[in-house]
Amino acid sequence: MKKKKRHLHILRIIEKENVQTQHDMLRELKKVDIDVSQSTLSKDLKELGIIKVRGKESRFRFVQTKERDTYHVGIMLKRELNDFLRETTAVGNLVLLKTIPGNASGVSKFLDEIGWPEIVGTLASVDTVLAVTKSEKDANNVIKKIDEVIHMV
Repeated sequence: MKKKKRHLHILRIIEKENVQTQHDMLRELKKVDIDVSQSTLSKDLKELGIIKVRGKESRFRFVQTKERDTYHVGIMLKRELNDFLRETTAVGNLVLLKTIPGNASGVSKFLDEIGWPEIVGTLASVDTVLAVTKSEKDANNVIKKIDEVIHMV
């Protein structure tokens, strides 16, 4: 089997299945008549930028690097919000977030990195983050997303 086709199947499996080990991946590949060695699979995963991360319930799963980065930022944003956020308020197209003193810059950083399209940018002081959005509707959506992140399992 050509490498390109094998890579395509690996990516499909990662999207659709909760594959936790290379052994599991080899088994899934066999289901679509792809028989490769563990060392070849290992090389394929490296070439595709696929790594293992700890997911829900401390189980590992394979993800592509870009997804891993977004997943990591989401986890860090959840921690920052749970640990330091005291209050959120929408004022027109702005979202004001009050934090425990000294922690606004961390919250601001992860709000910028999460890549929500509603947020144009953020500014932080010692205990306040100002998230700028394009509209009042976007500001309200950001508050809803923040609430979802805080309560996400």
